[in-house]
Amino acid sequence: MSTHSPAPTTTGQTIPWAYFYDTLVGVMSLGKAKKLRNDIAAKAPYKSGDKVLDVGCGTGDQAILASDIVGNEGAVFGSDASPKMIHIARSKAEKSGLDVDFQVDLIENISHPDETFDVVMNSLVMHHLPGDLMIKGLNEFYRILKPGGSVYIVDMESVDGSLFQRFGDFVIHLHGGNKKLRDNVQRLIPLLKDNGFTDISTGRVNRQLAYICGKK
Repeated sequence: MSTHSPAPTTTGQTIPWAYFYDTLVGVMSLGKAKKLRNDIAAKAPYKSGDKVLDVGCGTGDQAILASDIVGNEGAVFGSDASPKMIHIARSKAEKSGLDVDFQVDLIENISHPDETFDVVMNSLVMHHLPGDLMIKGLNEFYRILKPGGSVYIVDMESVDGSLFQRFGDFVIHLHGGNKKLRDNVQRLIPLLKDNGFTDISTGRVNRQLAYICGKK
């Protein structure tokens, strides 16, 4: 019998096989999952003392890494729609000795109050969301950011001419993402602008991933 609470109702796509998620990430990153997380963190706008929320945190590795960076003066929270993901994330935080607050929550209805965070981030989440839910999520990001706070989003974005990338696209499609991943990050630019974000910038994390940042 499951010890997890029922998952909240959402029109977004959740990952039902949480206990195999880390294994899949290891396969998709060709055994370089730790480097991948470090590459994502290296481009992130958070710093020592910041209060950070990782939305769609999965099994918690990226949030735990952020907690190590913001230090004791900062605070990191993680949220995911999957109770099983949050259960694994909490276990990892306990083992790491880092104080990360993981909670089951929805991107379209984030439970934190207005103007709470210095940085709101997510990675490899947006390709799971239908368009209306993506817009609601970005609106929630803006709401819970402090004035001057930053949004940081990382997602797949295809690169032409690479057999490795085409294989990555195929794996992501099986994983539940879009068939076409070329514009995953670029298409967020007008959506961030429409939600009030400014100083928008984009760049690459590596050959498979791109990021977008914006300021409230």
